[in-house]
Amino acid sequence: MKITFRSKEITWLSFNARVLQEGANPEVPLLERIKFLGIYSSNLDEFFRVRVATLKRLTLLGDYWKELRIPDPNATLKEVNEIVAQQAREFNQAYNRILGDLEKNGIQLVNEQEVPANLKPWLYDYFRSEVSPYLMPIMLKASEDLPRLKDHPMYLAIRLSRKGQSGRPAHALLEIPGDLPRFVVLPKTGKRQLVMFLDDIIRFGLGDLFGHLPYDVYESYAIKFTRDAEIQFDDDFTESFYVKMSEGLKAREEGLPVRANYDAAFPKAFLNLVLRKLKLAKSDTLYPGARYHNRKDLISFPKLGREDLMYPKSAPVFNRALKNREKQGFFTILRRGDVLLHFPYHMFRRFIELLREASIDPLVQEISMTQYRLAKKSFVARALMAAAQNGKKVTVMVEPTARFDEKANIAWADAYRAAGVRVVLGVPGLKVHAKLLLIRRREHGMDRFYSALGTGNFNEDTASIFADHLLLTSHPEIGRDVAAIFRFFEYSYMRPELKHLKAAPFDLRVFLREKIEREIALAAEGRPACLSIKLNNISDIETIDLLYRAS
Repeated sequence: MKITFRSKEITWLSFNARVLQEGANPEVPLLERIKFLGIYSSNLDEFFRVRVATLKRLTLLGDYWKELRIPDPNATLKEVNEIVAQQAREFNQAYNRILGDLEKNGIQLVNEQEVPANLKPWLYDYFRSEVSPYLMPIMLKASEDLPRLKDHPMYLAIRLSRKGQSGRPAHALLEIPGDLPRFVVLPKTGKRQLVMFLDDIIRFGLGDLFGHLPYDVYESYAIKFTRDAEIQFDDDFTESFYVKMSEGLKAREEGLPVRANYDAAFPKAFLNLVLRKLKLAKSDTLYPGARYHNRKDLISFPKLGREDLMYPKSAPVFNRALKNREKQGFFTILRRGDVLLHFPYHMFRRFIELLREASIDPLVQEISMTQYRLAKKSFVARALMAAAQNGKKVTVMVEPTARFDEKANIAWADAYRAAGVRVVLGVPGLKVHAKLLLIRRREHGMDRFYSALGTGNFNEDTASIFADHLLLTSHPEIGRDVAAIFRFFEYSYMRPELKHLKAAPFDLRVFLREKIEREIALAAEGRPACLSIKLNNISDIETIDLLYRAS
């Protein structure tokens, strides 16, 4: 049987297409459809920053891709561009339908030329007080190159001229401030609720911003850059790693552009001027699009009190096993039996309550936890630091290479150390993605372990939207396995001996292979055989090959 492997990039685009389908589905509540379009855009941004950037690097390595057993990166890039172009058309169709549906529901997105006369004084005041202080134009001069522009922000490219006069125009770039809300709700007029993009409020105030210059015509076009986001470093996770990571984060902001999105209405001569200044000329980097970019901000489109346009809020599911936790405490409950939490249906707050109880329990001696991504204002981290300040031995294995959370994790590591928490900064050669917590408690003169093993981050923000499981257990052998894994994090030359848990890269693939081959053998004997696997991602060629055989 011929086994077919598809490019990871192409299959990922198929996944993101399903997110786009949710945004186009009229059966999905209207404001939820807007959010799905934002999620699609956010996903695509990361895809270009990581996967497309990697493909572009692979194209520079000749035929090396054959040794990696991956499809030709040049062919993949071509197919990626074709798919993204088609999805962009579908996105714009869905977006325009949503705008029409918003208007039917009394909500209207207006641009700078559609602002009612009675709201213009309010909008000028808003622009001058809230927006103008953030705006610092960069004038484009014929003889000078531009400084390298940042990755995340959007820019308005502005052409300044005089009405009815032929003189030489001026050109400027203006960063759209990311610290301000992307959408502004205008005072309500009648039955309509008006909303504006921040971009259009800036366009509205250009005359105010450039009023001291001899121009009175301002043409503006959006442009945005996506840069290579891969950080290159070795596995020296010593203190010098902080320096290397800081340098890598700075390099990310200056990485090679892998995509330039621009307003398709951009006049060609003006666009070429901007691209020359930015040293962007390759056609495979340029993507004409709509008037607005960074449409990932649609995730935060204002709700406007319109619960009728959103999914009904569902009350958290009560976990009966924890009903007496305030009186009995978590440790008493877990000694009676395991507790499985299923987010977002159960409240993540229960995990934070467990940490808080451990931080003040006089019998708790030690707390160890892995950290991949935390919430921005993490109560998990606060509980760990409180535990250290209460005299517990607290160790956190901070994964320093969690993509796009590198900077945050360095900051958390510093905060932990300041609070007396011991930090293990990564494992050389590995990325620690496991979500583990271990509490060592002294009971009747003996150590007892309480463990938490999860599929999702210890992150109260994402736990409200991602489907994940967290097992809380006092099973002694599982506790010893988790303790062995934490010892491995600190002494990575010692392979952990595990009785119940399976860990990559040691024995997880072998375990999966044995299970899949067992079902293959059962099917060959004509006996019932079934595989049910829940995955976030699969790219392991050996496992994919086995799954093909099994099917």
